[in-house]
Amino acid sequence: MKISVIGGGSAYTPGLAEGLIAIHEEVPFKELCLMDIDEPKLETVGKIVKRVIAAQLPDVKVTTTTQRLDAIRGSAYVLCQIRVGGLPGRVLDEQIPLKHQVIGQETVGAGGIAMALRTIPVMLDIAADVSQHAPDAWIINYSNPSGMVAAALARHSDVKAVSICDVPIGIQEFVARAIGVNRKKVKLDYVGLNHLGWFRKIYVDGRNIMSMIRSMAATSNIAPLLPTDDEKTADEIEMAVRIFKQIGIIPSPYLQYYYLNRECLEKQLAADKTRGQVVQDIERELLEHFDQVAGDDAAELWKSRGGQWHSELMVSIISAIHNDKGEEFAVNVINNGCVPGMPDDACVEVPCIVDNRGARPLRVDRPEPDMLGLMQLVSACENLTVEAAVEGSYDKALRALNLNPLVPSLEVARQILDEYCTAHGNYMKLT
Repeated sequence: MKISVIGGGSAYTPGLAEGLIAIHEEVPFKELCLMDIDEPKLETVGKIVKRVIAAQLPDVKVTTTTQRLDAIRGSAYVLCQIRVGGLPGRVLDEQIPLKHQVIGQETVGAGGIAMALRTIPVMLDIAADVSQHAPDAWIINYSNPSGMVAAALARHSDVKAVSICDVPIGIQEFVARAIGVNRKKVKLDYVGLNHLGWFRKIYVDGRNIMSMIRSMAATSNIAPLLPTDDEKTADEIEMAVRIFKQIGIIPSPYLQYYYLNRECLEKQLAADKTRGQVVQDIERELLEHFDQVAGDDAAELWKSRGGQWHSELMVSIISAIHNDKGEEFAVNVINNGCVPGMPDDACVEVPCIVDNRGARPLRVDRPEPDMLGLMQLVSACENLTVEAAVEGSYDKALRALNLNPLVPSLEVARQILDEYCTAHGNYMKLT
């Protein structure tokens, strides 16, 4: 069995390799192939992965390539974690809206639309290659914006695919840690779109504990109980708790950009760097570190980029499919009636049963009017974005930007889109 990673030069990949090691008895792969168009990064990350795999699974072959078809051929699972345009592209996605007093974020608002316009055509090319050269393979997608990528793959390809996001599993872990139980005891009543969802009820051993969580939030500071290893995580926790105390429902961290738009914008405008620029610095340091330890006998001392849930969720999905487990995960799927009030063709993020047939959504209760209204609006924006990406349509991209609730006017939408097209060049071709 061969597993390939498209975007294998990512700083997340060594952590993903450790996750694959952990499930090797359940998913006995014989080859791990890392593919990336950035050859220097691929070489650096590849050295670490080869050392880590060799120490635990000496019979598993690790290969690297810059040729996508070489990675895809013969694969049972194709793991996608691409970033079209790299981190410099992310920085542009963030900086350009901020020039117009608009939220600059990689997957939300204008930045999310720009990312989708670049990513969806490449993901459809990957899907076409998988369909032709590895027709039985599963694509496990972590490339953002995951929901729009999921919609594009479902509507415009015939591949077997599951598109994931680690926000739900992260919230599950945060709640478990706050109340002192094992994460697997925590069950979520979750509904939304990717990076736009609500955790309406929390169950432990079948008992709804939301009243306990509300009481904790009202009488104590939850944030110190949760991971705060970087500024972004700490800020997300602070904003999510702030929203939770007012609406009584745990929000996806990305809902801060909708509920606390002005406050988030003020923080972004006051910051010395965008988050993308901060991540560039982190990645630069990590790659230097990888280079240093790759030549030592102690390659296992590599430092993680983070992304524990990225690795755990991805390998858990693989195992659930491979072993027909029928486990429950929140992933991105076409609605088909599972969320009352949403169009059947909308791409929603809800609890699903994952087995060898893929992800099958569980029906959830109808969202409250304010949730449903926001879901419907953003879903319509996402549908237009997918169409714009597939057709290369400037008109539909402009309409999508104008429809997005974080973009204040058609004229601002036009200015942002024109600057995106100029700045991203061949990565964003619209006519």
